[in-house]
Amino acid sequence: MPLTLTSTGASQPRVTIDLTGLAGVATAAFPDFCVTQGTSVTCPMPPTAIDEFGTLTGTVPVVFRPAPGALDGASGTLDYTALGDQTEAYTQQATVTVRSGPGLLDTVNGTVTGVEVGDTLPVPVAVVNAGDQPVVDLRLTMRFPVGLVPASYRNCRYGTDRVLATVVVCTVRGMFAPGQRHELRGALATTVGPATLGSKRITQVVQPLASAGPLPSGVKLKSRDADRGLRLRPVGAALDVIPAEVTRAEGQTYLRGVHGAFDIVAKGATVTGAVGDTVRVTVGLRNKGPGVPDGSLSGESVGAFVFVPPAGVTVQAAPPGCWLSGDEEEPETVPAPWYCNGPGSVFPAGTTHKVGFDLRIDSLSGAPGTVQPFQRYPRVDDKPNNDIAPVTVS
Repeated sequence: MPLTLTSTGASQPRVTIDLTGLAGVATAAFPDFCVTQGTSVTCPMPPTAIDEFGTLTGTVPVVFRPAPGALDGASGTLDYTALGDQTEAYTQQATVTVRSGPGLLDTVNGTVTGVEVGDTLPVPVAVVNAGDQPVVDLRLTMRFPVGLVPASYRNCRYGTDRVLATVVVCTVRGMFAPGQRHELRGALATTVGPATLGSKRITQVVQPLASAGPLPSGVKLKSRDADRGLRLRPVGAALDVIPAEVTRAEGQTYLRGVHGAFDIVAKGATVTGAVGDTVRVTVGLRNKGPGVPDGSLSGESVGAFVFVPPAGVTVQAAPPGCWLSGDEEEPETVPAPWYCNGPGSVFPAGTTHKVGFDLRIDSLSGAPGTVQPFQRYPRVDDKPNNDIAPVTVS
């Protein structure tokens, strides 16, 4: 398990660990740069610590093993105190519990750069059984954000979630022995399709089939025609110690900054009426594609726009998802802009997002209004000259 130390400006930062509470439960082994005295261990900031803007961060890998005779459920405590010269000591406590049974962990955690539309990306799939008992069959659940197209396998089912990501659920048969690493030979071929735009995170989760949780909600899973099955093969000898960075049943492959091609077009309007009339203008954006702006990784909405009404009109009511966002100090002669939410976390290619505004005409001599994207996400598109459109009332 990793013990992470962070220090800003401290002299001789270190941590002291008291192992008294682990007696009869577990043993703990530390790197050579730590000093052991009885049941107390002191570790300085690791020599591999990284300095970022004056803050040191380092990881001490601690190897825990069940003590001889410790049974499933045995529990003890670990006290650790962070301190430095002329700094106040800070003590915390962790609970260490011995467990018996299978323990699947995902070992994939990588970043890929330089990916382009049209590439075939080999996505690794790798697991290890960190438990003391074998796993018989497992479930692999993967999620490929919009634009990424995974290969088809006989023992997998495929579906699409609400943000257009492809969800893959595979039943993988076999015996996964304690400490044994298993991998998908050749990795999982994934096509970077034309809808791919910006950074992406491909996730994977492994679970013993016998204790797997519910299937992804809101996704209709279907089999695909395929001439092969997804199999995980043993790799190398069984591990004596699981690497400190492998701690979860979830893994990821991060794709950084796929350029992708796309064109967001502002959709303005032209209406006619007399002074005193109320007219409706419908304004918004259209994604001509092929790239799909995808905010599901950052958690933000995409496709939002700003509407500035023509001079000489009054907005009668705020449409759903829109609100006034102008500066109260602006003179009344300057129309205040309205912000309107986008359609959600993704803005699919070939779709239009529009909102209707009811405008009362106070005069017909004012300047036109405008509509344009709230932000250029994830970058300025390939045809920025059509990102602003006029809105006129005559």
